[in-house]
Amino acid sequence: MPANTPACHPTMSRRTALEVGSISLLGFGINHLDALRAEAAAPPKHSTAKSCIFIFLSGGLSQHESFDMKPEASAEVRGEFNPISTKIPGLQVSEHLPMLAKRSHLWSVCRTLTHGTNEHSMGHHIMLTGRSDIPVGFNPSRPMSTDHPSIAAIAGDVIRSRTNLPPAIVLPDKIVHRTGRVVPGQFAGRMG
Repeated sequence: MPANTPACHPTMSRRTALEVGSISLLGFGINHLDALRAEAAAPPKHSTAKSCIFIFLSGGLSQHESFDMKPEASAEVRGEFNPISTKIPGLQVSEHLPMLAKRSHLWSVCRTLTHGTNEHSMGHHIMLTGRSDIPVGFNPSRPMSTDHPSIAAIAGDVIRSRTNLPPAIVLPDKIVHRTGRVVPGQFAGRMG
């Protein structure tokens, strides 16, 4: 969806979203759409996971200064912050995340997520859509209607809201590269 097109989803105030205290984003790839629809038609199953928070910080928080501390590494690698222990033996996080450390039994760190491109726009597209193939008409300088839909767009389309929040919230409303161009892969793309 072009950046200047209004979203076709229910809206809420930023205050309401922040008051709830979390960003609810259930991440599923487009290839799971049929499976999700079939599962929705089947009798409900007991599940322990109720939500997933997908945090994408483009050029933001370094893993070496947050969730993957390297206290034994050289000074230029490990960062300036100190690690603190969590409730999970062997897992340490930044000293600036004490509340998350106390709740570490409720979340997981995924350390094996990679992609094979060195091109940032394509890397963003892969991480935001869950798809590693290049879509037809891909333009690294702007979103296109032929882009793969974002994980948030798919979640907003297939997942029913369980609360007064929508199934997916994206903050900010769009990711903009430092040069001013809007990063592709964060909208509905070919979903419309």
